[in-house]
Amino acid sequence: MTAAGRAAVVAGLLLGIAVPPAPVALAEGCAAAQEQVVGEESWAQRRLAPSRVWALAEGAVPVAVVDTGVSATAPALAGAVTPTPDLGGGPADVDCSGHGTFLAGLIAARPRDGVPFAGVAPAARLLPVRVTDNPAEVDPVRLGAGIRAAVDAGARVVAVGLVTPLDRPELRAAVAAAAEKDVVVVASAAVRESGTRAYPAALPGVVAVAPLGVGGPPPNTPLGAEPAVAAPAEALVGIAPSGAGHREASAPELAVAYVAGAAALVRDRHPGLRAPAVVARLLATADRPAGPSPHPRVGHGVVDPVAAVTTVFAPSGPVREPVAERLDVPRPPEPDTAPARRALWFAAVVLGAALVLGGGAGLVALGRRGRGSPTPAPGDAR
Repeated sequence: MTAAGRAAVVAGLLLGIAVPPAPVALAEGCAAAQEQVVGEESWAQRRLAPSRVWALAEGAVPVAVVDTGVSATAPALAGAVTPTPDLGGGPADVDCSGHGTFLAGLIAARPRDGVPFAGVAPAARLLPVRVTDNPAEVDPVRLGAGIRAAVDAGARVVAVGLVTPLDRPELRAAVAAAAEKDVVVVASAAVRESGTRAYPAALPGVVAVAPLGVGGPPPNTPLGAEPAVAAPAEALVGIAPSGAGHREASAPELAVAYVAGAAALVRDRHPGLRAPAVVARLLATADRPAGPSPHPRVGHGVVDPVAAVTTVFAPSGPVREPVAERLDVPRPPEPDTAPARRALWFAAVVLGAALVLGGGAGLVALGRRGRGSPTPAPGDAR
């Protein structure tokens, strides 16, 4: 296959475009470096606006990305990637495909001056788990091993960017182990073929995420699990495994990144919440659609990171935990009162001087009037 053909395969996988099977390994056609920097925010970043809560929380918790790996050399992820043990597919901090790195960038790309793109949780520590080089070919047993590795590495949130139509005991056991360790697992509800199931999203305890386009849910994207929540998945701006620039991609499973990032923000701001309460908060604060809820295409609605972090729940609210919570907004800096104090002292001095001078002038005037009309001596009387 020519270099152009290999590049087309990689681009097709990242963009969700159907491509013919490649006769050679995908690793021979690694994603190209990107150097062109975007000039404005994407529609997804504008809609979710996670930067509005960064003064309260930046998602400073370990987030695992179970995918094709995450490039530790991507400038936007500098210092953010802590690789997990190799599962046999190669080092986890290397990503030839670019799929896992794009997902990781949506979660935790660090803000840079003059660059409008950043991840939802820019302080998250990324734990990449590499289980495949090709997102279209996923071994469910290895996927289960990847989720276990993420949990064992200390992840508080696990973003699964891969989907398999196969249900296996090893995969179920891995998801159950994550629940026992109080870990939030997020996966895509979308499938490539209608009539198939989406795993691990279809398993109990997993947050199943539906894709969202600029105009709403993509009408032709089949779902293989009942969605809990929806998030942007089309015309997204993200990063490549190398280069300081950005690329655009569309794929249903990329919606997982926004929900995982929102979960990291909640876990950072509310560290006492257990995983079920974190998920309940995400669902209760989602931007709900009109009509019945949950909706068959978007679940409880579009994830809202700002509301998920800042909403206060009363005991009678839809979420029982946390109860009677108080939102602590950072205080503004104390104003500098020194100039005002100096001005008051100056005014007092001026006023005092004016009183002294005014009093002295009055005494002089009285003295002058006294000298102009002297009292007659007794001998002068006529």
